[in-house]
Amino acid sequence: MKSTKWIKIFFGLSLIGVLFVGGVNYIVDPFNIFHTKFLKEQFQMNERFMKIEYLEENKNKYNSYMFGSSRIGTTPPNIIDKYFENAKFYNFTVSSANLYDYLMHLKYFIKSEYPIKNLYLQIDIDNISSYSRSESDYLRKLHPFVLEEDLEKYYLSYLTGFFPFNVKGKIALNLKRDDITEYFIETGIWTRPIKEKKIQENPEKFIKEEISFNVQNERIIKNTQFENNSKALKEIVDLCLENNINLIIFTTPHNKNMMDTFIVEHYLKFLKMISIYTDFYDFTGYNTITTENINYYESSHYRENVGRLIAAKIFNDKSVEVPSDFGVLVTKDNIDEHLENLRKQIKEYDLNKILK
Repeated sequence: MKSTKWIKIFFGLSLIGVLFVGGVNYIVDPFNIFHTKFLKEQFQMNERFMKIEYLEENKNKYNSYMFGSSRIGTTPPNIIDKYFENAKFYNFTVSSANLYDYLMHLKYFIKSEYPIKNLYLQIDIDNISSYSRSESDYLRKLHPFVLEEDLEKYYLSYLTGFFPFNVKGKIALNLKRDDITEYFIETGIWTRPIKEKKIQENPEKFIKEEISFNVQNERIIKNTQFENNSKALKEIVDLCLENNINLIIFTTPHNKNMMDTFIVEHYLKFLKMISIYTDFYDFTGYNTITTENINYYESSHYRENVGRLIAAKIFNDKSVEVPSDFGVLVTKDNIDEHLENLRKQIKEYDLNKILK
């Protein structure tokens, strides 16, 4: 009898715990899966889910896409629209995206008959050590439609999961409102209005106080995903050719502090790999834009002005003044020369840091 009593208590408490966790997850909605809106400001959002949900109802409003990690998220799609005839771009920026994400979503878009005339694809250099997605990464789980999985099970996983960091973060953000990120689902972009205001008011103070601008980094990031990335990029290029999609590829202009984290020859090998399959614009390295912290919110994300310069360079817009050292069109014919120029540039930059 006693054992039966304790079993009932155990299951009763377990049920209460599950209901409590589910209630918190639904009300706080840390990844904006349920759209409950009890808390206005979103600390983090699963853009892979949100944007597919939106596009399933609105895919015919767009005929072109911007693919990239959160770093392309500051670029409004109308900046790109103007360089094409009858193009309507959507910014499909998603957090920490890599070539696996781009391939999976491109396949889904084609299969689901999303209209795609143009694909404007930004590749991050830190993709050299990144591929695929973890099942436990709830911030970045692909939409079940993309994975051909059950939608109800997907929702259930977000109700019953334990997310203390994400729940606490969203509650704290809504109380303090000290660094909000605003998301705009109709265009796909995000903004940081408080940080932008601080930059406009006192750029020197902002740069001095931003921790990521003032750390000493080491070159430790290795090219560990070469084979996976190579296969994925080839498949993306082939899919675009087969489906008459105009593909524009360029690399992210990483801030100098992030550039300091890449092992040089590993990073250059990645650029060489891209050139095997397609021409691309390379904005990496230590140039007029990447060495100025004022062009970034922190060492990872560039501001809108940089996105405008990228587009102006790619589309040869003479009305925009683009620094001469910002962006190089890389082909099979000039890749070796380009890599050698980067080696010299990096060597000179590292030497100057030592001498300072």
